[in-house]
Amino acid sequence: MHPISKPLLKWFDQFGRHHLPWQVSNNSPQASHSTPNPYPVWLSEVMLQQTQVSTVIGYFNNFVQHFPTIEALANASEDAVLAQWAGLGYYARARNLHKCAQIIVAQYQGVFPKKFEQVLDLPGVGESTAGAILAISFNQNHAILDGNVKRVLARYHQVKGHYGQSKTLQELWHLARYHTPNKRNADYTQAIMDLGATLCTRSNPECERCPLAQHCQAKQHNTQGNYPNPKPRKNKPTRSVAMLIYQNTAAEVYLKKRPQKGIWGGLWSLVECENDEKTINQVITKFDKNAVIKNKLPTVKHSFTHYHLMINPIVVTCSRNTEGFHSIARLKVGLPAPVKKILAQLD
Repeated sequence: MHPISKPLLKWFDQFGRHHLPWQVSNNSPQASHSTPNPYPVWLSEVMLQQTQVSTVIGYFNNFVQHFPTIEALANASEDAVLAQWAGLGYYARARNLHKCAQIIVAQYQGVFPKKFEQVLDLPGVGESTAGAILAISFNQNHAILDGNVKRVLARYHQVKGHYGQSKTLQELWHLARYHTPNKRNADYTQAIMDLGATLCTRSNPECERCPLAQHCQAKQHNTQGNYPNPKPRKNKPTRSVAMLIYQNTAAEVYLKKRPQKGIWGGLWSLVECENDEKTINQVITKFDKNAVIKNKLPTVKHSFTHYHLMINPIVVTCSRNTEGFHSIARLKVGLPAPVKKILAQLD
């Protein structure tokens, strides 16, 4: 096998991304070692799971403005954390970040741990994320295997099978460890992620500019589009629900905090029920026997990984003014993206 670190690092020094907001601004591209604050590295690695860099940048900047240190994050309420995360999706990431910060303050005096086993024990941190944090922050020798790295290695070696299969995943981890160098681990870790994000992209990879093209098996056999092997496609089912927008005489809206487990865990949302007339009327009457349906808003479609959700928003005026009603203009809690969209349609 041809080790990829030498040509990859040479490319990274000239073409890699060195000015992302979570990177230390005074890092020289030629530096052999850098020690940025682990907090922004950790935060960015978690945010970048399932999410593009272009989307993450704005959320990252806003998040660190509200919670500039691990201590600040640990001392914040869960609602405050989820409010700054809202719209980024996969909300368990935010809840786990909050729990991690509290553990780091309680067990490590607010200092991010440097041992791999300690980092791996933190809630929501897997092997690749732990490796990336320690490699980038402390130049430790750990392999990583995020989506970009899987794609680069799968093409370079023409690894057969989808990485959801354990055999394929084991082979990719073996290759990731083989190619991880003994020096410049921080730069190498960033370099291989950058290559997958900027050149070895999912569609239309720019092979002519790739520093690994000479020995890339997919490039030699013109099979770039076949790797990684796609996951067998399944048609997503569609679910339909009604969301009831209870408005009191002050035009405040009733919101409920969702359970920690399940979709939108820990966020505040509208009352939800089955989308049929009988159930809707029963739920409304139980909430307030004097409540009246005012109007219906356009259907909102929201797609999850495994299904599509069709939301039928119904505005209901009611006389009830008990706890749970909120002024939309002064909301400071985390809301699911489609709920934000629905509330924005209200007069």
